[in-house]
Order: sequence, then C-alpha cells, then structure tokens
Amino acid sequence: MADFLTERTKFYCVAAPAVNFSISMSGKVTHRGAKVLTTAAKLSGKGLCPKLTAFMQSPQQCQFKQTPWLNFDLKCKAESKNLLMADSFCSCPVPICAGTVVKVRLARAQGFKQA
Repeated sequence: MADFLTERTKFYCVAAPAVNFSISMSGKVTHRGAKVLTTAAKLSGKGLCPKLTAFMQSPQQCQFKQTPWLNFDLKCKAESKNLLMADSFCSCPVPICAGTVVKVRLARAQGFKQA
C-alpha cells in the first residue's frame, strides 16, 4: 500500500507561494470519500506572479497552464492514468518563469491499494 494524493491536496508555486491553485479533472476514482489524483489532474493558479510582475514592471496575474506531471507512481493506475504522490510536481510553462515548479504544499494523501 502506498500514499497517493487526493483532491484535498494543496499545491504551491516555488516562485509565487501566494498563488492559490485549484484542481480540476481529478477523475472518478475515490478512496475514503476523496477523489484520488492521477496524471489527468489539472491545476489552475490565481494570484500575482512575482516573476512576471518584475519583468513587466506592473502587477501580473499568474498565467499557469498545466504541463505534464513528473514523479508519479509508475506501477499503480486509476482509470488508466498513473497516480500522483507527495513528491509529484509540474513545471510552469511561462518562459520568463522557466525552471519554476508547482508542487505539493500540504499532502492530503490516503493509503490506496490497487486491486
């Protein structure tokens, strides 16, 4: 049994910790009443991006768009998608923010046994 992330997990941007992320497309597989996050999970950010703000010299909203997940479980799947774990992350696709990652702030993981 391993711990996988659920829809209750909180994420943050390393370069912009104040940006809030919401999760969509988490799938339909649930464990103990919470949807389990897979590589199909999508994040969207809301808040000011300090890197973009510095570059443009005026307040700029986060322009995060989902990139592929990294560090997911290679063996366990739900709905044909790999399950996300506490060290899963994705990169910011905005060129000025190259190298910035979005990762788990607060893992809301659950033990999940694949059938």
